[in-house]
Amino acid sequence: DAVSTLCNTCPSAFKFTGSSSTNSTVRLLRALYFASERERGSAARDKMTHALGSLAELAPGSSVRVLAVRACEKYSASMGSNDDPAARKAAAGCLRSIAVRSSSQFSEGGSSDIWCRRVLPIAFLGQKDEDSKVASLWKDVWEEGGAAANISGRENKSFGVLLHERLLPYLVSECIDALNDVSWSRRVAACAALIDLTNMDVLAPAPRPLQSNGTDMEKDKDFLLRSRRRAHASNLLLSTCVKLIVKSRVWTGKAELVKASVNIAGKWAALGYLDDGSNWALMEWDQKEGKESTCSWVPIMNKVGNWNDLISGDNWFEARDKKAKDMDMNDDVTMESVPAARSVEGEEEEDEPDDTKLNFDDEDKISEDEGAPVISELIHVNEAESLFEGTVTFSGLCRALLEQTIPNAKSSSLSSIDDALPYRAASLQGLSDLLRSLVVYPTEEVDYDNDHRLMYQKYLYTKLAPSLIDLITGDGSDSSAISLRSKQPPLIVARSIDCLASAMWVGIGEPCKETGRVDEYENVVQLSKIFFISCGGKQPAWTVREASALAAACLASKASLVPLRKHETLTALLDCTMHTSKDRKFWRVRYAGLKLLHTLVSRVGSANQHSSVAAVPSNNKCTSNAQADRQLMLEALLPHKEKIIKLARASLSDNEAKVTAVATDICGTVAWWP
Repeated sequence: DAVSTLCNTCPSAFKFTGSSSTNSTVRLLRALYFASERERGSAARDKMTHALGSLAELAPGSSVRVLAVRACEKYSASMGSNDDPAARKAAAGCLRSIAVRSSSQFSEGGSSDIWCRRVLPIAFLGQKDEDSKVASLWKDVWEEGGAAANISGRENKSFGVLLHERLLPYLVSECIDALNDVSWSRRVAACAALIDLTNMDVLAPAPRPLQSNGTDMEKDKDFLLRSRRRAHASNLLLSTCVKLIVKSRVWTGKAELVKASVNIAGKWAALGYLDDGSNWALMEWDQKEGKESTCSWVPIMNKVGNWNDLISGDNWFEARDKKAKDMDMNDDVTMESVPAARSVEGEEEEDEPDDTKLNFDDEDKISEDEGAPVISELIHVNEAESLFEGTVTFSGLCRALLEQTIPNAKSSSLSSIDDALPYRAASLQGLSDLLRSLVVYPTEEVDYDNDHRLMYQKYLYTKLAPSLIDLITGDGSDSSAISLRSKQPPLIVARSIDCLASAMWVGIGEPCKETGRVDEYENVVQLSKIFFISCGGKQPAWTVREASALAAACLASKASLVPLRKHETLTALLDCTMHTSKDRKFWRVRYAGLKLLHTLVSRVGSANQHSSVAAVPSNNKCTSNAQADRQLMLEALLPHKEKIIKLARASLSDNEAKVTAVATDICGTVAWWP
């Protein structure tokens, strides 16, 4: 109280000259911090931090910055096995008091820009602290300090009003440090921060200006610089996350790592195709001047034929399997076994607990003129190209997520399958979300054999479907699989069905024009029978029944009309709806069955589409073929009209509003049928 009063009444009393070691104000500032860290009483601790903030307004700026850096280091070191809630709270409270009561200090970060490079990035991650009180303190530091800091720093371009994007290089550096830390709690906090950045579209392609074409954007230097910086940041973060995913250890919170990786990859999936040079040009990449044929800083790449690549061109999966075979071992094979992969140092060893006080003896070494450069602050500079190891492949990430669920005999990635059930389920959910991020064409006039996007989706399906179907049916036909013949948990089966549905593409089941054949895993009739068995009365798990009905609805919406209108396919799909309608306990199962029925009848088209057949010009073959296919689909469904109407009307009296809404739509769709 005395310090706070004197700071307000006679601030000149705290003005001293001399070095920090002899300045009484600086020594008092440090004493208040040490006392607040060791004080047990909350009232006394709050008064100490209050006085510290008032005194920081009058202390030399360099000393306050040194204290802030040391507090950040103490906070980072007080997590994981060295967990010290009191030290974390003291560090956060100290910086919060400075940000609130002496915000003018944040406006001058020195030549090293301490506040933007160290304090605010740690504050952003600190908002995800497992202790809600500590997280609240860091939130105040982020909001109050960010508003006062000189966030322009060394950059002339700030790119918008979001503080997150202005500090993106420093946030990237801090997130990578946290992901590579031995503390699991820091990794989880970094993953949560990455998810927030992705949801805010900071780690996503830059928004394109309104009313401008591609040529105008290619000439906009600010837009190109912004796009390239975002791409570089996402490249670094995604590659770091993927390398942690393929490591053998399953630690608490690793599911959040999968979610963060999938979110980042999903934002950039549409720009990963090799023929998208026009989109890459919007990220300041010039194919004529570049040494490579592909943009090296695109976060993810979609290319047919790189199933063995984790990073483009590294052949990681094949090298891992070869290494395991040469060593004749079936233990966990991690990224360290591949020379081309970067290891995360210290994963198996923890630091010794640090109970000592903050050391200010080397304060002179932290002078602003000697600050070490933040590596990722150069991610928008051409000279920093050597910092990037390559681009993550979409198929490699899909394979890595699948192998987290299905360990094989050569390289088991899970030490205990039963104990890792939540992580296995999260990996399958991530795989499903990742597959959904690919572009799907809703139109019917598609060249199935020449469209590169559909060809890539088909390529992924042919690689993923065998393992997923083995998980669903329990056949275990893959000789490299472990215990696939044993009964899988219902959660894994349901997520596998969801992944299989997400991997389907528009036109699945269309015969090849050259051979006229359909791959066994693309056979619509067989797939419909698999879903019928999974949602039948002998399936006890309602989650599996729901997932099967929704997957059947996805199949009905994307399948080619030629195999879809076969009698076997329609019978199996309608029987799925019959089974789900009998489930009186779980409304979500009934809802999924009606979604299947609604999707099926919607493939016929509307009355207006059928009435306009005569108005179609004779030279428009695509539209004529589509109309003919819809007419044939209607004729195939007409024998089942009575059954469809009966199922829909029976659901009109359901207790759940969503069920009755879908039933009403079905009745309206078939009302015009003859």
